[in-house]
Parts: sequence; structure tokens; C-alpha cells
Amino acid sequence: MKIQNQIILAIIILAAGTGIIWKVWPQPASESQSITADPSENNADQELQPAEVSLSDEKMKAIRFTVSEVKRQKLNQTRVVPGRLQYDDRKHVAIKAPTEGVLVEVRVKPGDIVEAGEILAVLNSREIGTARADLLQRTTDYQLVRKQYDWKLSIQNNVQKLVDALLSHLTMDAVETQFAETKLGSYRSQLLPAYTRYLLAVMISKKSAPLAKSGAISQQTIQMREADVQETRAALKALCEQSIYDVKLERDQALADLNDAENRMTISRQHLESLVGCGVDLNSADLKAAEKLSRLEIIAPFTGTIEERTFSQSERVNRADSLFTLAQTDTLWVAADIRESDWNSIELNKGQNLSVTVNAVPGQTFPARLHYLGRQVSTATNSVPLIAEIKNPDGILRPGMYAQVRIPGKQHAEVIAVPARAVLDDAAQEFVFVKNSDRTFRRVDIQSGLKTEDWVEVQMGLKGGEQVVEDGAFTLKSELLLEREE
Repeated sequence: MKIQNQIILAIIILAAGTGIIWKVWPQPASESQSITADPSENNADQELQPAEVSLSDEKMKAIRFTVSEVKRQKLNQTRVVPGRLQYDDRKHVAIKAPTEGVLVEVRVKPGDIVEAGEILAVLNSREIGTARADLLQRTTDYQLVRKQYDWKLSIQNNVQKLVDALLSHLTMDAVETQFAETKLGSYRSQLLPAYTRYLLAVMISKKSAPLAKSGAISQQTIQMREADVQETRAALKALCEQSIYDVKLERDQALADLNDAENRMTISRQHLESLVGCGVDLNSADLKAAEKLSRLEIIAPFTGTIEERTFSQSERVNRADSLFTLAQTDTLWVAADIRESDWNSIELNKGQNLSVTVNAVPGQTFPARLHYLGRQVSTATNSVPLIAEIKNPDGILRPGMYAQVRIPGKQHAEVIAVPARAVLDDAAQEFVFVKNSDRTFRRVDIQSGLKTEDWVEVQMGLKGGEQVVEDGAFTLKSELLLEREE
């Protein structure tokens, strides 16, 4: 009996211990998670629920709203690079002294607008006077040699005509009549006597024939007179050939002298033109005036504004000293550098249109046209130089101003995009407000992609066709935050 009671007591103790262990033993993980996960999941579901903002009629009247339809479009990612305005090199020149001398007159000052060809200053220079005097001498030499050549050419042509007449056996009276006023030079005294001797020999020979038949003269005399005809004919022909050769040689020598004189005159003229910086009129009265030989007028090469004046009247200047800086500012250049890292994301072609903003002129955008794009990457800056031409007809822009150049990027495929002003941020989460009704707006979280200055690509969150809020979006965000706090 005692043993039986002990067994029953042991069973009771074992049963009680088993119950306690069951109560304190950890439950399976899946059950615990399922129990504890419900509240968090409910909270997450509540956070993912779209948040709406409803405005009263008074607030709708007080707030200015604008909405845009979400649609697909092509986006170009614009690169903005810093730049600096500078003079257009084609319309900006430093007017330098061509030689040393003294400024006897200075007629302009900085800021003056001058016309092309207007006299800016007058320089007195010995070198200019020497160059002008040399040109005058070379011109005179050329004119003298030209007259000599014209004379030789005329003699050559006339001698050729005389020889042709003599060899055609014209009478002496006919020859003298035809060439009485013709210029033949020394060849007249050489050829005409020889021709006279030939004609005399021919006449004597003809008159000797009847006398020989009558026996008045011997046969030997006849032969001698025929020999005279042959000799005078040969002498005349030889003299004609030699005359033609000599006169052509004299003509060629005169032509060589003429070419040499012309070359020397041209060299002298080009030297003077290099000094004065413009063409020289050989017939100009100023060129030949003795009192103006050393006087050089510095003239404006084009219409523009005097940007700088370096010297004043009566100062001595040296060769290559800059006297004035002349420029036109109706067009300027904007210089910028494109970094090597941005090269693959932009697309530029010669003549392409760009846009430029200038810090000194806020709120205004200036169109520009690509003028030059460098080919070599600078080892110092890892960039490529860019020059764009910008119009400045009103003179608002000035060289040296800081600017930003907007460079279009490579065009992308059509994507869903919203205006950049419509995208807001809350705890690193981007979102937009979509218009549900006239007074109700719903927050929609988005995932953005490519961003430009005006547009943002939406990769997730919108499908297209929705009405998103632009102006007034920040006010809606404030209203939403206030509602959460309440």
C-alpha cells in the first residue's frame, strides 16, 4: 500500500512538471513571427497607402496651381560648363607702330567710335621717308627702262619691215618714201647705203650688156661688174640678217632690264606697304610731295571702338609698339572647356546652336552658335576648348564677363517625363502630386532616371496621362506634413 501511494505521488509530480515545462517552453518561430508581424505589416500597409490632400475652397483660391499631363518625350541631358566672354578675334586688333618714330598727332581716345579708314594718329618716321624716296626712284627707273624697251621693240618691228622691203627689190625712191618717217635708229644708216650699192651694181651690170655686144668694153669688165652685183647682194643679205639678229638681241636685253626694274619697283612698293599697312597708289600726290615723305597716317582698318590707347602725342615709339586696340563688340566669343569625362555624354557639331547665361545679366538667356571645337585634350586641364559666337547688338555683354554655356547631350529614347518643378523629396524618397479632383491631390512616389534642367524621367510610379502639379506642389507637401502631425 505504501509503495502504491509512492507511485501515485510520483505520477502526480511528473504530470505537474510536464505542465510547467509546456508553459515556459518557447513556441515555434513561425507562430511567433506570425503573431508579432501583424502590427508591423499593418503599419507598412498604412504607409504605402496613397496619401491625399484635400483643400478648402479658401485655400484653393489662395494658392496658384498649374498641372501638366504626364507623357512620353525625348530627353537630352544638358551639360552646363563655365565660360568667359572675350573679344571676337576676327574683330579685335592691336594697331601697332610699323616702324620707330615720333607721334606728331593723336586724334582719338579710348571709347571713341571710329569708321574704317579714319586717321587715328600721325607718325613721323625716317624709315618711312627713305622707303618712299626709294619707291619714287624705282618708279622713275622703271619708267625710263620702259621707254627704252618700247623704243627697241618699235625698232625691231620697223627693221623687219625694212628688210622685207629691201629683199623684195623695191626701188630706192619707193623705199625712202615708205620709211621716211619710220623709226629705224642706226640701222637706217647701215641698211640703206648697202642697198644703194647693190642697186648701183645691178644698174651698171645691166648697162654693160649692150656695150659688150658692140665691143666697147671687154668681156672681163662684164664679168667684174657681174661679180660686183653678186658681192653687193651677198653683203646686203648678210647685213639684213645681222641687223635682224642685233635688233632682236637689243629688244631682249631691254625686256630683261624692264623686268628687273619692275621687280625692284615691286619690292620697294611692297616694303613701303608693309610699313604703312595698306596699299600704295603710285600716282598719289601725297607720295610725291616732299613735305609728306616721312609722314605716316595710322588709319582704322575697320569700324569699331577704341578700347585702349597706349601712347600720347609727341611720344617716341618703337617698331611693333601697340598704339591702339580697336574692336567691334556687336559679336563676342564665349570660351569654355569641355572636360574629358563629359565628352561621351554630349553631342556637338560645327554651327550648332547653344544657349548662354551671364551672371551680370540675370534672368536672360543668349543664343550662341558653335564656332570652334578643339581636337586636342589639354594635358593640364583634361579638357577640350570650345568657342561659340554670341550676338551682342545692344552692347549689353562685355568681354571678361563670367558665363555658363549649356551644351546639349546625346538624345535618348522616348521616356515618361514630368516637369522638374513637380518632383519633391521626402526622406530621400521622390514623389509627385497627382490631381484627383478639383480640390483633392494624391501623393505618388516615383523612381527617377535621367534628369535635365527642365524634365525628370520617371522609371516607376507613373504610366502616362496623369495630371501632376507643378506650381503649388511645395504647398501641397506642407499641407500633407501638417495633416500627419495632427
